[in-house]
Amino acid sequence: MTDPNTQQPPRIEGVKYRKVRLFRNETTVIDGISSTRRVGYNGWEPVPPREWDELILKSVTGVAIGFTAIAIAGGTASLGGLLDPLVPSVVAYGMGSVFAVAWLYCLGIEWLNRTAPDRARPAKVAGWFFLLLSMGAVAAYGHTRHQEWAGAFGACVDLVSKGAWWLLLREHAVPLDAGVAHWVQDEEQRIAGRALLAGRVRRLNRRAAYQRAVGGDAYRAADAMLTHAEKTRSLPEASSEPAPEPAPVPAPAAPPAAPATPRTEPGSSTPSAPSAPLHAPEPEAESTEEQPAPVPPVVKITRPPIAEICRREIGADSNVKDAALLAAVVAAGHPRTPHLADTVRRTALRIDETRRNRKIS
Repeated sequence: MTDPNTQQPPRIEGVKYRKVRLFRNETTVIDGISSTRRVGYNGWEPVPPREWDELILKSVTGVAIGFTAIAIAGGTASLGGLLDPLVPSVVAYGMGSVFAVAWLYCLGIEWLNRTAPDRARPAKVAGWFFLLLSMGAVAAYGHTRHQEWAGAFGACVDLVSKGAWWLLLREHAVPLDAGVAHWVQDEEQRIAGRALLAGRVRRLNRRAAYQRAVGGDAYRAADAMLTHAEKTRSLPEASSEPAPEPAPVPAPAAPPAAPATPRTEPGSSTPSAPSAPLHAPEPEAESTEEQPAPVPPVVKITRPPIAEICRREIGADSNVKDAALLAAVVAAGHPRTPHLADTVRRTALRIDETRRNRKIS
């Protein structure tokens, strides 16, 4: 049996410790076969120091939440009391909560944009405007009760709550450098663009799947016609003017022959005929100017319409099968699409309506 060393490290003076339950592995070996189990024992571990900043931040957040709850209750009661003679009580007090909830809503938008002051500015301005409306409702309710001072101090509750949140948002706000802010904006636009495009693609795929499921023959026929039109547009068209032929390259002119010098034989006064030059004149180097490459003519691919092929085959044999018509259409150059067989069958029925009664397929 092996027992690992469970001796605790020495304690450091000034550090707080707390008792915890620790575990160690204990291995037992009998006849060469080992078995390991976990054994618990009491140990001590150091206690980290208290995070006073985190504790204070949580405390002031709780205080701001409490102020907000009191302000919403007071604003709801005041505006509800003002509107109670005009509308039912449930509606009046529901309307009374709108102003306080409105500036609290603007606080949420301002929190989401705490790193982008330009985007948070509209929510900040709207929040102070809604706060003034809520304070005015409380002051007006005090005036109707002939308690102007009570209404004024009651209106300040909303101001205190709003001020608490304003200071708390300033604590959490992180001012960004202009370059960093621009980078963050570019990343947000890139990610938002991809998410928007993915949503559009999903919506189009759902719409296409729905149309395939419920569209029936009309949708399949329209799909076949549009597919054929797209493939026809993708084929190259013949040029209206013939391609210009390259101009012939003129052959280099031969250099002029050098005049022969007459030679006088010894003992003769008559000059002899000029002898042939020892070396032929070297031709001049060809021009290094690049000639334009010939442009190959564009060939237009044409094929007879499906109706013409079916009419010819049915005229040759009125009992021709749909499979033979399909083979003739494919042999004429039409691409084999998923809806080609259905198109050929319907075209043959339009040409010869008696095929439906004879059930030729």
